[in-house]
Amino acid sequence: MPERTVGNDNTVSYRRLILQIPPSPLRPHYVKAKVRVHRYPDDTYAIFHGPRCVARYWPDGTLQEDRPMKKAA
Repeated sequence: MPERTVGNDNTVSYRRLILQIPPSPLRPHYVKAKVRVHRYPDDTYAIFHGPRCVARYWPDGTLQEDRPMKKAA
């Protein structure tokens, strides 16, 4: 689980993806915070700050809350 430092634009880069961290009721931003990026077997991603998952992403880097998963044809 690679550790990354969040950029000034509240993003983390991982494997050519730019993962935008959404606003959280826990903190106003994660700029300069150390976070861990998890990649799962289904190629989805998650960002953790300490023990908390702050966001989950589809394989293309889209935030999971923004759109439902497309069903395979």
